[in-house]
Amino acid sequence: MIRCAKFSDLPQIAQIFREAFSDSIEFYFENRIKNSAIEDIFKVVLIAEPHGFLVYEDEENKKIAGYICVVRDIKKVWIAAILTLSFLKWTIKWLLGLYGFGIRAIWKILSNKLDFFRFQTRYASEVSAQILSIGTLKSYRGKSIGTKLVEAGLEFLKSKGVKEVKLEVRPDNLPAIKLYKKFGFYQIGMSQDPQGKWIVMKKNF
Repeated sequence: MIRCAKFSDLPQIAQIFREAFSDSIEFYFENRIKNSAIEDIFKVVLIAEPHGFLVYEDEENKKIAGYICVVRDIKKVWIAAILTLSFLKWTIKWLLGLYGFGIRAIWKILSNKLDFFRFQTRYASEVSAQILSIGTLKSYRGKSIGTKLVEAGLEFLKSKGVKEVKLEVRPDNLPAIKLYKKFGFYQIGMSQDPQGKWIVMKKNF
């Protein structure tokens, strides 16, 4: 069953993110980041676009098997972060050692964000809606959960009058690229962060 995410889902979503993006967790944080840090970031996304943050729940055991975050405008996330004083809260928690990672990870993250802003500047005039993140538990893969989540996310954007949506995907993530092409996404460019290259894809409704 696909439904809107709740704040009580965030611990499970953080765990899915950790499993789905283990390479990034290792690259940026050397596996030292605590789930609470991931939860705090997703909390802002949930506040910014509550109906675009969807989860797939296994109705039999009430377990969250996957999630997707879509936003009509990426600026909504930054505005939510500012209005909720999230940047200040994150800084305080980091200084208190509650997130588990040190200054080295901070430099990598800052570098990542600079690359992200360059990417946004390059493509923001074209498309403001975006699929921010999607992940599925490994034990649930092969059950078309990712397909159902993408379909639901796109339906939400379409219902809000969105005409175009973009996303980024790693070039070696062939299953994801195949899935996105199935939904009509096509490549419009490339971007890069400290970890490597991204393919930028776009879909028109």
